[in-house]
Amino acid sequence: MLILYLLAGRRLRNAVLMTASLMFYLWGEPLYFPLILISILCNFYLGKWIERQRGQLDGKHSALILAIFLNLGMLVFFKLFNGYWIPLLDWAQANLGMVLPPEAVGYIRKFVSFPLGISFFTFAMIAYAVDIAKNRSAAETSLLHFAQYVLLFPKIIAGPIVRYREIAGQLRERPLDAPSAAQGLRRFIVGLAKKILIADVLGAVVDGGVFDRVLPGLPVGAAWLVLVCFTLQIFYDFSGYSDMAIGLGQVLGFHFVENFNYPYLARGVSDFWRRWHISLSNWFRDYLFYPLERWRHGAAGWQAVNILIVFLATGLWHGTTVNFIIWGLLHGAALVLENGRFGRWLKQAPGVLVRAYTLAVVMVGWVFFRANSPAYALAFLGNLVGLGGGSAVLPYSIFKPVQLHTWLALIAGVLLAFPTFAGVQKRLGERESAHWLRDAALLGLLYLSLVYLASSTYHPYIYGNF
Repeated sequence: MLILYLLAGRRLRNAVLMTASLMFYLWGEPLYFPLILISILCNFYLGKWIERQRGQLDGKHSALILAIFLNLGMLVFFKLFNGYWIPLLDWAQANLGMVLPPEAVGYIRKFVSFPLGISFFTFAMIAYAVDIAKNRSAAETSLLHFAQYVLLFPKIIAGPIVRYREIAGQLRERPLDAPSAAQGLRRFIVGLAKKILIADVLGAVVDGGVFDRVLPGLPVGAAWLVLVCFTLQIFYDFSGYSDMAIGLGQVLGFHFVENFNYPYLARGVSDFWRRWHISLSNWFRDYLFYPLERWRHGAAGWQAVNILIVFLATGLWHGTTVNFIIWGLLHGAALVLENGRFGRWLKQAPGVLVRAYTLAVVMVGWVFFRANSPAYALAFLGNLVGLGGGSAVLPYSIFKPVQLHTWLALIAGVLLAFPTFAGVQKRLGERESAHWLRDAALLGLLYLSLVYLASSTYHPYIYGNF
């Protein structure tokens, strides 16, 4: 695809990119491919309608309301449908006299899926509509450019959530140069290595079944190992995807927003959300929190309510289960506390203590995020402090012996979670030998990633399911 893109020249480059994006999305999501095309068409013309209403004296917002309702309604429907179709089917069979053969239920299960990237492109389209209504950007006049904005294959599966006004000019014209493309390829390789060599390796510890069933007597050491592995797995899985998306976008001439900034170095949960999934937290700040604040006119006492509403919505964006709601409200409650007297104390407390508190809140939240029920999450938290007995012999199928490459991935994950290598690169400076050494190391990482990828099973992106 990149070879065709570079050979196409300026006039045909967008056509090649659009064709590739359509083909990749069709390949990854054949069932709901028509849905995203209909959504693109509706949002394109709704944007024009919103722009016309913006200039009217009566101040109508019917087009904006329709756009928000259409996009949010589609997202909520699929969230609820995918989360609760099995109990709804059981209820219908028990109470309405419906009797479906097991084969039919099997076919339904096969075809029920979550449209690829829907949470990300839905929020991008809502931002597009609101920005037009608020006169922050003009409506796109080209359906091709708008479809390209939505379908750009580097970012559509798991972001970052790129706003239209951030890349509107780049959709029409973007310079391509070898140094920028090389830098993008380096970023892509780093992201691929994060995903394949760290996240997927640590996933073997996490995804075997420890988080999916109650294990009485889970040893304290095993519980902590699983939690640390998941804390690193989700970071490298998601930040690795973001690095690949940003790097590939740079090769294509686009510049996407950064999505991560060493989140496990955060001094407080509020700082964590300035560093973790930055495009999502900024979206909620600009399109939910600030409007709520303006609606309340900044009234004292309402800010805490608004924060909790935002983080309830953040939890629901990830999923409609009780666990995601608890996870979101846990972070919201921490932010409410940090906005008061506790936050003033945090600013004066030693940095090590503040970071330990932040990691504790984040890691407790990850237990609810990953566990399949609140009861199991509480049981797992009990295992962390030795309340589970700690004498179970774990089945090999659930908790395989930790091998050397897993320990290496764990050590690398801890080191890379901090700006360790950034400091090394800064010390080496701009010497030519340092550039050769860096690129040789990156090519080695690419080779190892491809070898491991070829010999392993399919590991989907964690945030690809949202």
